[in-house]
Amino acid sequence: MKAMQKGFTLIELMIVVAIIGILAAIALPAYQDYTVRTRISEGLTLASGAKAMVNEVATPNDLTVAATTWNAQQNGTGATSKYVTSVQIAGGNGEITVTYNAANVGPIGTANTLVLKPSINVNGTFTALDAALTANESGAIDWACGSATTAAATARSMPVTAGTLAAKYAPAECR
Repeated sequence: MKAMQKGFTLIELMIVVAIIGILAAIALPAYQDYTVRTRISEGLTLASGAKAMVNEVATPNDLTVAATTWNAQQNGTGATSKYVTSVQIAGGNGEITVTYNAANVGPIGTANTLVLKPSINVNGTFTALDAALTANESGAIDWACGSATTAAATARSMPVTAGTLAAKYAPAECR
């Protein structure tokens, strides 16, 4: 009578361990990118308050006052969190710069800013907010977002200033 084998052989166990190792090697970098993108989205949430202030301006002077008021918060940083160092409004043109805390966000290094630029759609053409206010134009404000690339805003024919954050970490509207 033949003895029946019970359990796994060593080679079968080694194959299973190798497959798990390959899957982990693929999944870990993807998960790290996902966690960085999640932390980056917090900056856009904090910037929504600054966007609301800019949306209320009617003159270049109002824009300067809104920027000064916003930037004075949190000891001159605008808005902060564990992942965001500052959210600042530029008084001259209404651009909002979100600066991330590279130590807490992840492997972004010194490339850590996103820039949101307000524009007004004037007769089918986007005009930067500062130019539209000076020309006494009115309309709804639309926002362009720039990371190290500005392809999404450029495709919409919107004026935008590039930030420094790598596009792979930026939200889709900021790539």
